[in-house]
Amino acid sequence: MDASVGLLVIAAVALASGAAGWLLRGRRLSEVADKPPEEPVLIESAAPPVSSASPPLPFDSLSPEPPATESPDSERPGTLTQAILDAAVDGIVIIGETGVIRSINTAAERIFGYPAEEVVGRNVSMLMPEPYRSAHDGYLAHYRETGEARIIGKGREVQGLRKNGHVFPMDLAVGGAVVDGERLFAGIVRDISIRRETEERLRYSEAKNRAILEAAVDGIITIDDRGRIESFNRAAERIFGYSAAEVLGRNVSMLMPAPYRQAHDGYLENYLNTSQPRIIGIGREVEGRRKDGETFPMDLAVGEGFLAGRRIFAGTVRDITERKRADADLRTAKDEAERASVAKTKFLAAASHDLRQPVQSLVFFTAALTSQLPDGTARAMVDDMEVAVAALKTLLDSLLDISKLDAGVVTVRPMIFPVDSVLATTRVSYTTLAAAKGVRLTVVPSNALVRTDPALFGRMVQNLVDNAVRYTGKGRIVVGCRRRGDLLRVEVWDTGIGIPAGHIEEIFEEFTQIGNPERDREKGLGLGLAIVKRLSRLLGHRVSVRSVHGRGSVFWVEVPLQATVRLRPATQRSAVVAGDGAGRGVIVLIDDEPVVLSSLRAVLESWGFEVVAAESAHEAIRLLAARERPPAVILADYRLREGRTGTEAIRDVCDLYRRAIPSIIITGDTAPERIREAEASGISVLHKPVTPPVLLSALTQTMGNA
Repeated sequence: MDASVGLLVIAAVALASGAAGWLLRGRRLSEVADKPPEEPVLIESAAPPVSSASPPLPFDSLSPEPPATESPDSERPGTLTQAILDAAVDGIVIIGETGVIRSINTAAERIFGYPAEEVVGRNVSMLMPEPYRSAHDGYLAHYRETGEARIIGKGREVQGLRKNGHVFPMDLAVGGAVVDGERLFAGIVRDISIRRETEERLRYSEAKNRAILEAAVDGIITIDDRGRIESFNRAAERIFGYSAAEVLGRNVSMLMPAPYRQAHDGYLENYLNTSQPRIIGIGREVEGRRKDGETFPMDLAVGEGFLAGRRIFAGTVRDITERKRADADLRTAKDEAERASVAKTKFLAAASHDLRQPVQSLVFFTAALTSQLPDGTARAMVDDMEVAVAALKTLLDSLLDISKLDAGVVTVRPMIFPVDSVLATTRVSYTTLAAAKGVRLTVVPSNALVRTDPALFGRMVQNLVDNAVRYTGKGRIVVGCRRRGDLLRVEVWDTGIGIPAGHIEEIFEEFTQIGNPERDREKGLGLGLAIVKRLSRLLGHRVSVRSVHGRGSVFWVEVPLQATVRLRPATQRSAVVAGDGAGRGVIVLIDDEPVVLSSLRAVLESWGFEVVAAESAHEAIRLLAARERPPAVILADYRLREGRTGTEAIRDVCDLYRRAIPSIIITGDTAPERIREAEASGISVLHKPVTPPVLLSALTQTMGNA
């Protein structure tokens, strides 16, 4: 506005120097600027714009007087004045006391869009929008009558009207001068459209940023370099319980519990002195303090910036009370789940061990009876007993498989082999069983080679086929292979009962069966697919299923394909034949269960072994004390009385003869830690219940490797 005032002074000086003749003729200011006045001139200059309670008055004017004559001596000085006025950035409009425009400069032409000839002689209200236009002449009349100026001698922001009808904001300063008895007014205008647009953008940006800050879910707090709070958004008010008015200007440490409160100013001073941050530029979890004194966990991130040349810090806080509570609940639930899993494993292990002991006795007693009874009714009854014992053994074997997989003691031994070896075994094992149910089993041969553990992979395929046979009452089952890039997919299709869509994941859980509410034993135990799932994780082989309820299912397992290689012929092993055991030697048998000890002794003696049976290591050593030659084999239960183990019993017997003796541990434990301990002993381990053929094979192999 200072520039506007300066230009007004120039205009006033021009009027005082003899502009009357120019005014009367409607000429440019320079034509009359240097004429000496005939009478003293009163100059009224504009002051900087101030606000007014009343609507702004752009131009005040008085009625016109007859024009004065032009001075012939004004040409040279007038040219200089006109050049100055035309060079002015602000527009200058000269009007008479009736509001008629006498002259405008080049800047005014540019601002309003009119050339001088289109406005000179017309009322200045043409440059005003409504409602200023209609009210202007009334304002002038009021001034003439009362001398009360609303804008003359003052400055203010008003609105102008361009030739194209566009309304724009402008700063206006009006000065008055009396020349030759006539009062004239010079209005200096500055187009402030760009400034107003900039101000509006800044106001919008500030309002938007304020709205964002106020709408933010996280608390946002800004402080100065002394830790004094400068802003505090609504979320911060909600989190801490203070209103902004209660915290502004106070140290931010008021929002911290001890020891953060006492240490805060020291941290801030240290950072300002050393630029070594502890939290600035870093996010961390800290504690906050609410107005009511409650402390709570929160995430805090602090950033640094500069505003108007001074340093400020902005902290973003998030109340994580609910998250911490949810984390604690999750940890509690996880701990409970882990405890439940451990309890389940312990229960299965204990139940399995306690069941295996009598089942093992049944296996050996029935085997001993079978070898001694002639054909007839009694032999048939024993055969039925063997079937029942075999079913019970299957259950316990499945429990053992799951326990071993959970224990992580199953060793994967990958090798390259033809997948047809697994398919052929499956064909032999299940064709007759499927035919007995009226189901046709088709196993499509394959010449593909795969790389995996053949035993574990074979168990997966056999469990899938076994599941299909159990749940297919009619129709057919097809087992075949499909190549999928570098994978081979072994698929098992059936026309069985299918699986409801909501139960696909459940079928891989232990003891889960679809369509067997009566728990028919012929339909399995609900463990086969659980074992498949565990083996798939162990081997890294993907297992999946697609099913239509009531129409059938397809299960598949994917195994890595191997490029064609030359395989060495498998070594033929001679079959182990039970029969005459003469000359097999002495077996030391240690088991703390008398019934197992008795049944196992009967089987071993039926094979021709001499058996030294004992319920503890101490008893075994006592019975062996008189024997100079060591036994051929030591066969010991893993868990003995008084906390002793079969491993320790075997070591004691070996120490008696000061030499290593071939040994086998038989255990009914399925607890993961017991399995690991037994496997770690380096001694061959058999898991109860053991069938006589398996035991005889193990004995023969152990003795042959001695």
